[in-house]
Amino acid sequence: MDLKPCATAGRLTNIHARCATFASGDYLADAPIHKTAALPAALETAFARHATTFRAAARRMLVSPEFRSTSVYRVIRGRVQVTLLSSAGRQVILRDLVAGDLFGELAAIDEQPRSTSIFAIEECTLAVLPGQVFREVAFGEPAAAEWLARRLAAQIRDLTGRVFELNALPVAARLHCEILRLCSSLSKDAAPLSIEPAPTHDEFASRIGSHREAVTRELGYLARRRIITKGRRRLTVIDLAGLVNLVRAGAGYPSFDVEGAS
Repeated sequence: MDLKPCATAGRLTNIHARCATFASGDYLADAPIHKTAALPAALETAFARHATTFRAAARRMLVSPEFRSTSVYRVIRGRVQVTLLSSAGRQVILRDLVAGDLFGELAAIDEQPRSTSIFAIEECTLAVLPGQVFREVAFGEPAAAEWLARRLAAQIRDLTGRVFELNALPVAARLHCEILRLCSSLSKDAAPLSIEPAPTHDEFASRIGSHREAVTRELGYLARRRIITKGRRRLTVIDLAGLVNLVRAGAGYPSFDVEGAS
């Protein structure tokens, strides 16, 4: 059977589906990809009553597959990074988390070893909640259970999109998707759309399964096209519509005439 894989598979991903409807609404009006609704009241109360807080220095490993704990963490201040590390030392960066974000809930749910390594990018303050308390609240309160289900569904959609990108898109298109994904974490009122601190070229490569040289070439191309400008640890998207159209093209969608939409 003759299929058009990109045009079809692109619709599996959250980021590409949002690009598909760009002309009918503001891309940044949707909830950011890695965000779900604020913590339900029962979980807020659980953190207030049962969590302890601690400070972590930059580069400190917070959890890893070797850590046998089921605690759930909440970032109060600072940034942490979710990664996968191979035995040979290769790093795959999945996402960054900032104040208000949670991590560690998978181990709390199934009581299995951690699936990722998470470390502090900068000095952080975190709250840690015992896994048993998290389970009791998440499974015992309907609002908390719905919140958790929606959170896990959002993560599955995002990871589905990343599998599609890694298997179906060239390096340049994967980089376009990652920059757009980073834009999704910014406020829709932000002007201009500045990602700061921006990932280094090595970090971009670890996020998209490539190498630094390819990232450097493509960022230079985007700068020449006046889609982005680059500064020291800052990347500013000055033509959001142009970036969206590049992502649409990579997924097999036709370009939109979005003059003035950036």
